[in-house]
Amino acid sequence: MTVDTMGDGPTRFASRYETVLVPVIFRPWARELIRRADPRDGEHILDLGCGTGVVTREVAAAGARPGSLTGVDYNGDMLAEARARSEEAGVEATWIEADAAELPVPDDCFDVAFCQQAFQFFPDRPAALGELRRVMRPGGRVAFCVQTGIAENPQLRAQAETLEKHVGPEAGAAVRAICGLPDGGVIRGLFADAGFRDVAVEKVSLTLYHPDGRAFAEGAMGGMHTGDKLSKSTEAARAAAIADFLAGLGGGYDGTAIRFPHVSNVVTARA
Repeated sequence: MTVDTMGDGPTRFASRYETVLVPVIFRPWARELIRRADPRDGEHILDLGCGTGVVTREVAAAGARPGSLTGVDYNGDMLAEARARSEEAGVEATWIEADAAELPVPDDCFDVAFCQQAFQFFPDRPAALGELRRVMRPGGRVAFCVQTGIAENPQLRAQAETLEKHVGPEAGAAVRAICGLPDGGVIRGLFADAGFRDVAVEKVSLTLYHPDGRAFAEGAMGGMHTGDKLSKSTEAARAAAIADFLAGLGGGYDGTAIRFPHVSNVVTARA
């Protein structure tokens, strides 16, 4: 795999997202969604808003032998990372660059669909769910997780406040957007309006951990879309920002490790 490890471009962002954020945040949530949807041998699986493909790889690692694995994302750099990582892991998957509201696949072709921490970013959520309903087989299962409010998520709150202080309001807003769809009732209504049935929304908190809080902070502060601006700061300014981020975690940072709650609405439904 070839990645840009020197610059601050999108390729480096995708690599940093995979190496820093996926192990701590996105792999645990992928496993939680897989546990709930319970994919079985022969089923055709969709990873919607797949990012670097962690859900797809975790489905393959869970032991089931799917009929097919398909990841869809609008970001070609993230898909390139997903493709490289899946090839390294020996996971056979199809990767499609597309908008969730315009899926270039036939009707009724997936048995299970996952979407983790991406639905809140879809520009047209009703259209995206309409497309998802179209491509799901009758009775097909979906499992989403969508971040709740920033007040319930200390890691994101500390990150947003730190970026606002050290970079500017635009950088903080990029983090706050992760918590841009916190209302479980609104989410439930969107799924019901799209024709899904047995829609359930449950607020779930996972306790996430990294043994080296400073290493996580250094990576994560450059791992958000506008957080890369921090890399253009002086060494002293970066150190001050990292110190503020760790202080913002309060009791979640013990001087070495970090441990924090990460709260999302988990949505399950049937087509």
